[in-house]
This record gives sequence, C-alpha cells and structure tokens, in this order.
Amino acid sequence: MSMQILDIVIYSHDGQRRILSLRPGQVNIITGASKTGKSALVHIIDYCFCASKCRVPEGPIRHSISWFALRLKLKSGEAFIARRCPDPKVESSEDCFIGIENEITIPEYQKLRKTTSTKGLRALLTGWSGIGDNLYEPPEGQIRSPLSATIRHALALCVQPQDEIISRQHLFHGAADNFIAQALKDTLPYLLGAVDDDYLGKREDLKRLRDLLRQHERQIRELSSLRGVGVTKALTLLAEARNAGLSTSLANTGEEAISSLRDVVEIPETPLDESMSNEAEYERLVEERNRLRDQQRRLREDLAVARSFENDKSAFIREASEQRARLVPIGIFDGADSTHTCPLCSQDIKEPADIPETGQIQGMLTDISSRLDAVSRATPQLERVISDIESKLQDTQADLSKNRAEMEAVQKGSERLQRLQDDAARQAMVIGRISLYIESLPDLPDTQESEREVKRLREECEALEAELSDDRIKEQIDSILSILSLSMSDWARTKLDLEHSASPLRLDVKKLTIVADTPDGPVPMDRMGSGENWVGYHLIGHLALHKWFVNRDRPVPRFLFLDQPSQVYFPSETDKDGSLSTVSENDRDAVLRMFRFIFDVIDELAPHMQVIITEHADIEESWYQNAIVERWRQGLKLIPDNWPRKG
Repeated sequence: MSMQILDIVIYSHDGQRRILSLRPGQVNIITGASKTGKSALVHIIDYCFCASKCRVPEGPIRHSISWFALRLKLKSGEAFIARRCPDPKVESSEDCFIGIENEITIPEYQKLRKTTSTKGLRALLTGWSGIGDNLYEPPEGQIRSPLSATIRHALALCVQPQDEIISRQHLFHGAADNFIAQALKDTLPYLLGAVDDDYLGKREDLKRLRDLLRQHERQIRELSSLRGVGVTKALTLLAEARNAGLSTSLANTGEEAISSLRDVVEIPETPLDESMSNEAEYERLVEERNRLRDQQRRLREDLAVARSFENDKSAFIREASEQRARLVPIGIFDGADSTHTCPLCSQDIKEPADIPETGQIQGMLTDISSRLDAVSRATPQLERVISDIESKLQDTQADLSKNRAEMEAVQKGSERLQRLQDDAARQAMVIGRISLYIESLPDLPDTQESEREVKRLREECEALEAELSDDRIKEQIDSILSILSLSMSDWARTKLDLEHSASPLRLDVKKLTIVADTPDGPVPMDRMGSGENWVGYHLIGHLALHKWFVNRDRPVPRFLFLDQPSQVYFPSETDKDGSLSTVSENDRDAVLRMFRFIFDVIDELAPHMQVIITEHADIEESWYQNAIVERWRQGLKLIPDNWPRKG
C-alpha cells in the first residue's frame, strides 16, 4: 500500500472541526445536492498535496476555513498533514503542519502551527509514496532542465475534477498546462516502472567505470609513447634472432617482442673452437660472462620480489590507515559499557546480533594500529635491501660491459676469430646487440595487465550502457502499454460498451490521450463523440493504470478521486434527491454499468486501492448505498451554517 486517505478535515476560524471519514481499500461515495461543496473536496486534496495554488472556490468555503487537512494511511503507520487556507486574494500559503504516528489522532485547532513549508511537505509525501531517487535528462539539443519525479507528478494520475473527467482533450489532471503535460511525459516512464528504480545508481556506476577506463587508456598511451621507436627496434632484433636460429617466437606487440629478446639473452654462449689462438683466455671470458649473467638474473628476480613486497606493504599501509582513521572516533566511547547499549543516547539497541560491541571495535583499532606500526618499522629495512640489490645489479652490469669489451679485444687480436663466419659467431654478434638493447631499455611497467583491465571495463560499460539506453526504456514502455491495452480494450467492450470498443485501445504517452486503432486509422479521444465516451475512456484509462501500479507496486498513491462521473447522464437539476427515476432507461443502464464497473475493479484490487466519488446521483442499489459515507442533503454540507466567515 502506497498511500490512502482516512479523513478529509477542515478547521473553522474559531477552532471547530469538520471531519469527513473515508474507508481505505473501498469505494467511498459522497452524494448530495448542488452547491453543498462536493467539488471542493478534490481541490482540498490537491492543495494539501502541495499544489502551487489553492483552487478551492473563492467565497463562503474559503472565507469559512482556516486550515485544510488530511489523515493518511501510509505503508507503515499514519500521517496527518495540514495546510493553512490562504487569505483572500492570496493564491496559497506556505504554512504546513505534519504529524506522524502509528495511529495518529486528529489534532485540535490550537495545536496547528507551521512546522514545515510546502517544499518540506512535498519531500515527505514523495518519500511516503515510495518515489526513490530518479532523474529524467532531456535528449541532447533540448533546452528544458533535468527533472525528478515527485508526489506532484504522481498525484496527476490520482484526481479527476468535474471539468477534467469529461474533457475530450486532456486525460490527466493539469494536462491543459503545457508545462505540466511535458513533466508528465518525462516522469511517466519512471512511475510506470519502465525505468529501473536503481537507474541513478547504475548511471553513477557507469560514470565511475568510464573514468577508470579513461585512466587505464591514458596510462597505456603514455607508456607506448615512452617506448616510441623501441617497439620497432625490438621487433627488428627478434627477426634477426630468428634468422640466426636463436628464437622461433613471433610477437604481435612490443611487450611480447621484449619478453622473447630477454629469453634470447639468457641463452648460454657456446665456446668457439678450442684450437683457436687465445682460446684459454676467450674460454675464461665466456665462463665469466655466463656467471655474470646468472648473477644478473638472480639479482633482477630478487629486486622484483622486493619491489612487489614494497607495493604490497604500501597498499596495506593505505588500507590499514584508512581503517584506523575510521575507527579512531571510537575514542568517544572510552569508558562506555561494552554491552548492547548506545554510548551516545544510553538507549538499549534492539536486535543487536549484527552490531559489534564497543570493546570489539576498540580491539579492532588496537590490532590494526599494532600491525600498522610493525609494518612501518620494517619500511627502512626494506628500502635498504632494495638499495643494496640495485647497487649490486649496477656493479654486475658494469662487469658484463667490461667482460664484453675484453672478449671483443680477444676477438680482434685473433685472425682466426676475425675470419670466423660460422653460426656461433653470428649468434654471438646478435646476442650482443640484443643485450645492448635490453640494457638500454627504461624501467617501464608491463601494460598487459592494464590492457586486460581496459577490456574488462569496456565490457562492463557496454553492458550498463545497454541497460540504460533509450531503446531499452522504449521497449519497456511499449511492453507496459501493451499490457494496459488489454485491460482497456476488454473493459470498453464488455463493461461500458463504449464507442470504438471493437477496436484495440491504447494509451498514447506522447500525447497523453487514449487512441482507438480502427481499420480506418487511429482515432484519438478528442475525435470521439459524446460525453459518455469521454468519461468512459477516462475511467478505463485511469483504472488500468492504477491496476498496473498496484500489481507492480509502483510509487503512486493508492487512491483515485472522481468528481461527478455521472454528470453526462444525470444533470444535477434533474432530481433534488439524486434519484434515477427521471432518467431514461438507457441512461439509467449506462449509469449502473459505469458504477458497477468501478466497484468490480476496486473489489479485484482490494484492499490496495481506494476510490473516492462525489456524486449528485443516489442510486437505489445496495452495493451503492453501502458505499455512501455521507449524504449532503437537507442542510448537511461541507461547511456548517454556524461557522464564522472571515473577510
């Protein structure tokens, strides 16, 4: 249950109250003679629901009332809302009173005062109706501002004043105003449920993912730019290595090429022919080079492990520091009882099973602080280890350079080595060039992990974009309207026998009207004839919507106010008692069909839907008589005669 009306209340200037009690989950009828104030009720509800203007008629009613009020049944508990009647020649008042209880008592006049403004009242009513965070953003190129659905948009689907229920041009309350009509068009997708309730949350997720995606893409571009022509050089050297028989790898990216070249450099050198001159010295240099390469590889592995540990340590310090920062405020609970008692207000905490005790939280803070201190003390030692490894690695690389120079000197000093053209010589030459290239590379991180992250982020963004796309929302709206069309078409044909009821009927949310799709083309409501059809189409349209709202638990108040739906059959001056005796048999049957239809729908939706009807008709049917909550005849009316008037 979203919201229903329990009482309509008005206060006189001298403190008297007039209470009209209603029944939730049922049809409520207020029948009476003309000029008794029946049509003012719908405007009282509209005004209490934060209308910008008070449309209660000027004259005796406005002059006799000081406050308008409603007692509401909420999903949980009850609320009493009141709004001061504006002074003569003033359109509205910002004075609003609010009370909320499990079962609230209608307050006396003396207790009414301003406790909030219409802005605050509107926010509360919006929340009570179940409307969550939502936002409609107009398409690009349109100048109107983004719009959030509120109780004012939902109420437009809940009230039908006397002049609107018979309108052929406008189906919804206030739609004659172009601004209100456009706001309804923009918010209907949310109220119907075509837009997910977590739409805004998903939009925020999409924005966050797009930001992360841009960061990773920028990082990859920057690293690629730093490598520059080095990628081309790496691919060229890898081709030479393949040609020399040192590798069989094929690379598609610079990272793959560099990885393959590192493997080539690790291949031990084969000593040249032992019969060559300077063979002993050359062999010693080869063995020394292999030893230095092994040492270089081990140092690089040690350095990688140390740096990985340093990164993990830094991540731990950040996370632990953040947790400690969150837990430090627990100091305000020092000395507090560690039982399930709130240390701020000393109230017992209900259902405390999942709530940690103060002592537990303090223990967490102590544990995190001790671990953080331990890691912080180890930081200088780790930095010294990394510095020592880097120093040893530089020394090893210098020794390798010296070794290579000595080997080249030995080669130049031997005619046989200079004339050597065999595979071993070519391989040694290629390995040397590759070693030079590898040692000259800047220390840039691998981008493969970033590239995998970019792929994942793109997939998540595409999935969210599909969920939030206008096309998906349109598909949802079309599906909902198709379901509504089934009820509307069936009711028009089997319940009310309306014109064009043999054709499928649909709600046009772009034009806010009902359309019959006939063999000769679409016929909108403003091209249909007779007031009987206009009222009938208003009824089937609104009741189909409210059936959907109830069944889908949408955030729209669970009441529909109909002001004199029988007016096209039963002019008020026909009979002072509201009897149908002077009405033609055909019209009498039509009136009975109309009311019986309303009762049947509400019986189907009970207790989740309430209909309030103000009527001149007083039909002699038991089901109708049982629904009458007040009969305003023989002097009974909205404003008692003894109420003083102001102005």
